[in-house]
Amino acid sequence: MKRIKLLTFLGMGSFILGACSADNSTSKAADSSEPVSSETVSSEEPGLDQLDETTKNELSKSKDEEINWDHIHLTKRQYKEYIAKLADSYDEPSENGEETITITSSKMIDDQTMEIMIHNTDTSDWSELTDQFFVLFIDTFTRQLYLHSDYAKGEDQPKIIIKDDTEHVLSEATDFIEMEESEE
Repeated sequence: MKRIKLLTFLGMGSFILGACSADNSTSKAADSSEPVSSETVSSEEPGLDQLDETTKNELSKSKDEEINWDHIHLTKRQYKEYIAKLADSYDEPSENGEETITITSSKMIDDQTMEIMIHNTDTSDWSELTDQFFVLFIDTFTRQLYLHSDYAKGEDQPKIIIKDDTEHVLSEATDFIEMEESEE
């Protein structure tokens, strides 16, 4: 479980920082993605490759440091690029043969709805639990980025739908996911 948390955290920060150094052709590709949006995202807005230094510094913190979300801000274009490229950051199989979770697709359905599809190579009895931990972390990170983007309007939360590769809905949350405590 710790491995999934660590990999998710490091993967998200690395993904966003990796996009910072991407060339302009990558940004242009994200502009032409299929998500439907009721608001126009200007190609004049800076993309992920143009994150401000404060945001870069916060997202590059090590696993032991807490991100100060008040220091993070994304434009609509940056957030849209993050969603469009999310699957690219989790498509690598594990090098050591361990079970892994990959994101097979990610898109914005509209300005307040994201859909993320995952694939878990783990077929053990623990696969459902690892799915839920991954869902918790991917939802939390994606939601935090949304709330610190130009898409956020006050306290309105986005709807983040996470499905497995069989189209089974693992989570359809409109607020932060809370872990349920089991009664003993």
